[in-house]
Amino acid sequence: MITDEQLSEALEYLSVTDEEAANSKAMVKALERKEKTVKAIGFLKAEGTVASREHKAVSSVAWAEHIETYQNAVADSETLENKRTTAALVVEVWRSVQANRRRGNI
Repeated sequence: MITDEQLSEALEYLSVTDEEAANSKAMVKALERKEKTVKAIGFLKAEGTVASREHKAVSSVAWAEHIETYQNAVADSETLENKRTTAALVVEVWRSVQANRRRGNI
């Protein structure tokens, strides 16, 4: 059973993480857009054939740093989203239990 305290904690968590969740998603989207820029800069700085420049661009330190930053941002965003989903499920279970109590099913 979901206690009133668990419900309160879930609602509080959802309310205080709204902005953080939005910022986290925005960071992921921004990094997705930045990917092309990081790759293009590496490509322009490299010399050689197109294939060689492409290879150098995606094997550069800047590219590796970008990919690591992107992976961390996605992990943070997904973790936050999963926690928010869990909190929302706590609320839904509590609501279902309350509805069943009112109907006399529990």
